[in-house]
Amino acid sequence: MKKRVVLLLTILFIFSLAFAEGNEKRKIKADDLFNFKRLGQFNFSPDGKWIAYVITVMDKEENKSNSDIWMISSQGGTPIRLTNHEKGDGSPAWSPDGKFLAFLSSRKEKNQIWLFNTTGGEPYHLTEMSNGVSNFIWSPDSTKLAFIAKDPEPKEEGEKKKEKKKKSDVIVVNRLQHKRDRDGYLDDKRNHIWLISVEGGEPKKLTDGQYDEGSISFSPDGKEILFASNRTENPDANRNTDIWAINIESGKISQITTDEGPDSNPSWSHNGQSIAYLKRSNPVYGTTFLWKIPAQRGEPVKLTGMLDRNVRSKPLWSGDDKHIYFILEDSGNVYLCYIPSSGGKIERVIAGERTIGNPVISPDGKYLAFTVGDFLSPPELYISDVKGGELKKLTSLNDEIISKLKLSQPENIHYKSFDGQEIEGWVMKPIDFQPGKKYPMIVRAHGGPNSQYRTSFSHDFQLLAAEGYVVLFTNPRGSSGYGEPFGRAIWADWGNKDLKDVVAGIDYVIKQGYVDPERLGIYGWSYGGIMTNYAITRTNRFKAAVSGAGEGDYFSCYGYDDLHLWWEEELGLPWDNFELYRKISPIKDVKKVKTPTLFMCGQFDYRCPLPQSEQMYLSLKRLGLETELIIYPGQSHGIRRLDFQLDRINRVMKWFNKHLKPEK
Repeated sequence: MKKRVVLLLTILFIFSLAFAEGNEKRKIKADDLFNFKRLGQFNFSPDGKWIAYVITVMDKEENKSNSDIWMISSQGGTPIRLTNHEKGDGSPAWSPDGKFLAFLSSRKEKNQIWLFNTTGGEPYHLTEMSNGVSNFIWSPDSTKLAFIAKDPEPKEEGEKKKEKKKKSDVIVVNRLQHKRDRDGYLDDKRNHIWLISVEGGEPKKLTDGQYDEGSISFSPDGKEILFASNRTENPDANRNTDIWAINIESGKISQITTDEGPDSNPSWSHNGQSIAYLKRSNPVYGTTFLWKIPAQRGEPVKLTGMLDRNVRSKPLWSGDDKHIYFILEDSGNVYLCYIPSSGGKIERVIAGERTIGNPVISPDGKYLAFTVGDFLSPPELYISDVKGGELKKLTSLNDEIISKLKLSQPENIHYKSFDGQEIEGWVMKPIDFQPGKKYPMIVRAHGGPNSQYRTSFSHDFQLLAAEGYVVLFTNPRGSSGYGEPFGRAIWADWGNKDLKDVVAGIDYVIKQGYVDPERLGIYGWSYGGIMTNYAITRTNRFKAAVSGAGEGDYFSCYGYDDLHLWWEEELGLPWDNFELYRKISPIKDVKKVKTPTLFMCGQFDYRCPLPQSEQMYLSLKRLGLETELIIYPGQSHGIRRLDFQLDRINRVMKWFNKHLKPEK
C-alpha cells in the first residue's frame, strides 16, 4: 500500500512538473509579430443582435496578411466566419432593412463593393470601378449605396486601345500637390461621390471638378449627402476643407460651413435638424474640437471648446439626439465621452489607463461597441450600454498568445524638464529585472511631431524589454495630448525644447539607479527619426542610434516630399527663409556626430524621402563613423511587407546589442 502511494505521488509530481513547464510563460520573440491578430472595422446589424467585424492575420510563410469578416452576437458567444478568401475583405455594413451585408474586397484586384444577401448565397460584387472604391454608405431606405471613388480610366476600344499600349510611360505632372506617399505622383483624377442601386447597374456620378470629396453621410430622409471637401480655387495650395451637402435629385451643392481651416467627419442628427462635425483650430499643431451647426445653415457652435484636447472620432448621435458621443485624447489615454448636443459638460463614459477606439452605436441607440486596449493587451471588441455600464468583452483574438508571454508593465512617470515644464513618459524595465543591477536603456522617440505615445500594446517595446533593455518613451513638447500651447511650443524650433524634454527624462530615469548612463541608445521613425538625427548631432550621450525614415536637410525636403503645405505654414517658403531652414536642419551640425548610427528607409518613401537618410548616412560615412543604410525596396513611409517588418526588427536589435551590450 505504501509503495502504491509513493508511486502515485511520484506520478503526480512528474505530471505537475510537465504541466508547469507547459504553462510557463516565455519571453516575446521577433517572430511573434506574426502571431498577433488585428481587429478591424465593425458594425451593428439593424436589430442590434449581431456585430460584423474584421480580423486580419499574418502568414509568415506566404509573406502576406489577409483580412476576413466575422460576426458575433452582441450578447457574446461563438463567432461566425462570414468570408474566407485569399484577398482582403473589410468595412462590413448592413443595409438598414437587414437584407444585405455590404463590404469592400480586393478580390477584383482593386477594392470594390460586394454584397451578401443575408438570406443566403455567395457574395457578389456590386461595383467595377477601374480605380477601386475607398469607402461607402447605405441610403436610409436600403435601395442605394453612395461611395467614394477616384475618376475611372477612360474606356477605349479598337484602334484607340492599341494606340494606348504604344504610349510612353513618361510621367506628366501639373499639380501643385504633385505627389503623395503610397500614391506616388498625382494625376488630375480626383475622388468623387458616386451612387449605385443595390440591384447593380451603372453608377451615377454625383460630384465633379478638380476637388476631392470624403467623409460622406446620408441625411435621414435620404435626399442629401453630406461630404467634406476643399473646393477653393486651388485646393492644393491650402487646407481649407468645408462641409457641403449635395441634393441627390437635383445635383445642387450647397455649402454648410464657411470658416477657414479643416472641417471633417460630418454626421447628421436623427431628426435631420443638426449636423455635428470636427474642426481643427490650426492645420499643424491645432486642437480638433467637436462643432454643431443647424442643417438649414446658420451659426456653428463649438461644443468641446472648454477642454483643449483632441476629438479623435466621427461624432455619434444618441438615439434621441440629446447627446453626442466621441473619442477624446487626453494625456496618453484615449477615452469614450459624450456631451449634451445643446452644449454642457463633457462626461467620460469609458475612461481609465487604456485606449478606446472606433465606437459605433446600435440602431436603437441603447448600446455602444468599441475597442479596448492597453499596454499589456492589443485591442479587443467590447460592448456596453450608452452610459458606460458593465463592459462586456466580445472577442479574444490575442488572449492565447498574450497568456504565454512574459510582459513588462510600463511605469508612468512625470518629471520636470529644463525650464520646469512637466513632461509625461513611461519606463519599461527588463523582463528579468534585478534590483541593484544597471541596464542599458533605449529611448524611443515618436513620430508626428504632433502625435503621442498612447496606452497601447507594442510588440517592439516588449521585445526590447525581453532583450534586457530599459525602454523609455515620452511625450515631449510638440505632442498632441496635452493642449495646443504644449504642441505649438516647438513651432519652427524643432530639436530644441522637445529634445531637452527627452534628455530630462533620461536624467530622471538614470537617477533611479538602475540604468547605466554609458549605455544609452535612441531609436525613432518619421519625426522619431528626425529626433534621432537631432540627438546624434546635438549630444554625444548616445552610444548607438537608429534613425528610421528621418530627415536632415529641410531645404532639400521642399518639393521632394509630399508636405509642401506643412513647410510653408510652419517655416515659410524656403527661398524667403533659407536661414531658418538651415538653422533647424540636423545636417548642419553633422560634424559633431560621434554616435554609431543605423539609417533605414523605404525606397519610395515620399513623406520623409530616402535621399534624406542617404545624405545623413553619406555624411557619417565620409566622417569615418560607423554607420549603415538599409533600404527597403518598393516600400513607402510605412514598411508594409511582412518580411521587411521582421528584418527591420532584427536589424535594430542587432545594432543595439552590438553597441550597448558588453561582450561576454
